[in-house]
Parts: sequence; C-alpha cells; structure tokens
Amino acid sequence: MLPTDSASGVDDDAVAPARRRAGVAAGSMKHQSDPTPAAEAEDVPASTYARLERSVILWLIGDNILMTFACVGKKSVRMPCMLMEMLVFQISISLCMLYFFGTLDSAAVGRRALVIWVSFMIYHAIFSFIGPLVHGFPLSRAVMLFLWIMFFCGAFGWLMKTLRDELRALGSLEPTRIKRLLEVMTFQAALLVIGATQGINKGDMPRVGATSTFSMSLIFAWLFSVAILEVAGLDAYAAVTRLELRPIEGAALLFTGIFVLAGFAAYVLSEQNNPSRKMVVVVFDTFAASVFVAYLCTARIVWVARRKRRSKVSDADPPA
Repeated sequence: MLPTDSASGVDDDAVAPARRRAGVAAGSMKHQSDPTPAAEAEDVPASTYARLERSVILWLIGDNILMTFACVGKKSVRMPCMLMEMLVFQISISLCMLYFFGTLDSAAVGRRALVIWVSFMIYHAIFSFIGPLVHGFPLSRAVMLFLWIMFFCGAFGWLMKTLRDELRALGSLEPTRIKRLLEVMTFQAALLVIGATQGINKGDMPRVGATSTFSMSLIFAWLFSVAILEVAGLDAYAAVTRLELRPIEGAALLFTGIFVLAGFAAYVLSEQNNPSRKMVVVVFDTFAASVFVAYLCTARIVWVARRKRRSKVSDADPPA
C-alpha cells in the first residue's frame, strides 16, 4: 500500500505535483506584481548595439553630406542633391527611431540615441535655413523650415526619449513593434527608389516633395500609435465602438488621422505626372500643422500616463 497523508488520507505522490504547480503560480504572481521592470533587471551594455549605432551614424553622415552639397555645392548638383536628400531624410528619421526603440534592453543606448538625434537635427536645421535661400525661395519659407526642424530636434527628441523610458519601465519589449517599424522602413526605401528613378531635376520638386510628405506620414503614424496605444494605454476597441474618449485623447486621434489623410493626399499627388506646386505646398502645410497639434495632445497624455505610473510605483514602495 502506498503511503498517504495522515490527516486527509490523500496520496503524497499525487499531491506533490499540484503543490509544485501552485508554487510556480505563486512565483509568477509575485514576479508580475514586482514593480522592478525586467528591462532594468537585465540591462545590457551599449556595445551590444555598436554595429547598429555605427550604421545609423554613417547613414546620417551621408544624409548631411547630401544636404551640404545641396546648399554649397556646384550649381549643377545643388538641385539633384536637394531632391535626393528630401527622399533620404525620412529614412534617417526611421533609423533614429529604430536605434531608440530597438534597443530597449540597454539603458545606456537611450542617452546615445538622444545625442545622435539632436546632433543630426541641429546640423540639418542650419542647412535647411540656407538651402531655400540658395535655391531662390522666400525668406519666410527658410525660417519656417528652420523652425520645423528645430521643433523635430527638441520636441520629438523629448517624446522619443520619454516613450523609450516608459516602455522600459513597463517591461514592454514586444518585437511586433519593431517589425511594424521595419515594414514602414521597407516601404520608405521603395518610395526612395521610385522617387529617384522618376527624376530628381528642378521640375521634379513638387512630385518629390509630395513623395517625402507621404513617407514622413508613415513613420509619424507609427510613432504616435506607440505613444497613444502602448504608452498612454488607450483602449482602441472602446474608443471606436463606445467612443469612450477624453477630449485630449479624441483630439490626439483626430489630428493624427488628419496628418495621415494629408499623407495619402500627398501620395495621390506624387503619382501625377505634373502635380500642382501650390497643391503640394497646401498638403504639406496641412500635414505640418496637424502633426504639430497631434504632438501637443499626444505629449500631454503621455506625460499624464508617466505621472500616474510613477505615482503608483512610489505608493508601492515600502516606507523607509
């Protein structure tokens, strides 16, 4: 006869597996309730991503070289370099985002990514002011482009760094996010090839401008989806089916949708043989204005989400 528990008469061999499963479940619950993020517990050195870092820097240097020749090169190469840079610039932004969000398991990379972003954007802003003046555009357009790039530099630098820190704090290392980013980058590369092969001469400026606007809308749609859905925690199903949205959330989604539609309008224009220069400018200005407002709304809800998370963590910490 097999030995049994003296109190209940239950077979010890039968109870042991159930006890082990209960212990594993309790351990899992304890791990889920642990406020220490997994990203902090398993931090990897920045050298792990040294190849990615060098690749991003080399690409950005090439982008800035194109921008430099577009402004101070020979007259015969200025316009081709300017149009080519307009097609390359969106991929440069995507590569910076890949370095920001594809390296969440390394805290040191966050600081490096921010330095690379700010350095690239400051250089780009300076030549974005010089370029329109060299090519005969009005001073107002040069000032607008300079302020636009500086807005990218500061505002989006803060947003990406904040999103990165929040995703690390939440332990969200979801690879699907990067897969979607790589899909966007693949489409951007296709737009680059198509735009370059269709022509990069002076008369192609409206078409190239429309193509670059559409390409930029893709990467910003990805970034705002990460901010609104993953970090701010907006329930997309409830938002669509029950319209359970706060005004600031509704505004963020509304203006995100507007700049996405402006991007599609730019795509339609880019497919025309001779798109209207005036219409391309109107679409870009609509895109830029909606991105600006969408950023303000999204930054606000991300800041609130971060504050709520930090307050919960501080409440969970035992008193000293």
